[in-house]
Amino acid sequence: MATTTESRTTAGRSLPQPTDLLLVQRGSTPYRATAEEVKAFMLTPATAAAIGAIKPGTNLSVDNDGTLHAAISGALTYRGAIDPTTTEAPAGAAVGDVYLASSSGIALASWSGIAGQDIAQGDLLLFDGSNWSANAALGPDGAGVILIQVAAPLSVDESDPAQPLLSVEPATTAAAGVLRLAAAEDLTAGTEGAAVDAAALKEAMATAQPAGDYMPLDLSTLPALP
Repeated sequence: MATTTESRTTAGRSLPQPTDLLLVQRGSTPYRATAEEVKAFMLTPATAAAIGAIKPGTNLSVDNDGTLHAAISGALTYRGAIDPTTTEAPAGAAVGDVYLASSSGIALASWSGIAGQDIAQGDLLLFDGSNWSANAALGPDGAGVILIQVAAPLSVDESDPAQPLLSVEPATTAAAGVLRLAAAEDLTAGTEGAAVDAAALKEAMATAQPAGDYMPLDLSTLPALP
């Protein structure tokens, strides 16, 4: 960038003044620099100790608005468990997607790269953008959880495959499940699903018939002895 000058009178004297001058003032102290000086500063390469200019390197790209992107080669994304012997290969799989084989058997034809191969339970199924590969990582010998299987009254929420949520259904008169111990108010209200233990039963009986108190009995109502 070419820099021209013009005359400026300061305190009775004429000084050469660049026309492309950058002036910044903090308080009463002014700071100024020419465009050439600013350009030289901005184009100084950045270092570990100083701010400066950078340019995209390997696996880096910059959008027109200055947004920097990094493409991390070899990154893997775990997608959960899947049965390649009965489930078609995910249509929207991306490079680096990884699935865990939940059962063993022959992979379906849609699993390009491993179609027709014998897959072992616990194999890691990796997608490279075109084909799948099976890599033995966990076997059916207990070296890791592959799939949580439950039966009533247990249930499992696998909406997040990495953190499945296991729960127990409440008990009813028709099905087994989880119960809680009844409090005094539950006995009065007859709350469903609240179990009475020995302590609660003793307390209820003591309230209904205090120790030492006896229920009066009218002998006249009894039948006569033979």
